[in-house]
Formats: sequence, structure tokens, C-alpha cells
Amino acid sequence: MDDLKQQVDRLEWRVDLHEEQLKSLQDNAIELKEQLDCINKSLAQIKWLVVGGAVVYWGQAMGFGQFLKLVGV
Repeated sequence: MDDLKQQVDRLEWRVDLHEEQLKSLQDNAIELKEQLDCINKSLAQIKWLVVGGAVVYWGQAMGFGQFLKLVGV
């Protein structure tokens, strides 16, 4: 009976350790998700900056600036 008690105690310790490890992994997952969200926001900003630059370049190449000067805007 004493041997059974020791085994149960060891199993309880293992379960406690696994609970701590799982909590740590869940916290890490939350932090990683927040960091990935920040990266996604930065990438979206870069994308729209590049799109804006391409539109300006295209507009200049097509002579849109000259058109605006002629119109008087």
C-alpha cells in the first residue's frame, strides 16, 4: 500500500509539472501571436507605401504632373 502511495505522489508531481509547462507554452503562444500581429501590421504599411510610390511613379511617367499643371491644380 505504501508503494501505491508513492506512485500516486509521483504521478501528482508529474501532473503538476506538466501543468506548469503547459501554462508556460500557452503564455509563449500568446506572446508570439502578438508579435506576429505587429509584424503583419508593419508589412501592411510597407505594402501600401510601395503601392503609393508605384502610383506616383506611374503618374509621373504618364505625364499626370504636367496635366495637373495645365489644368491649374
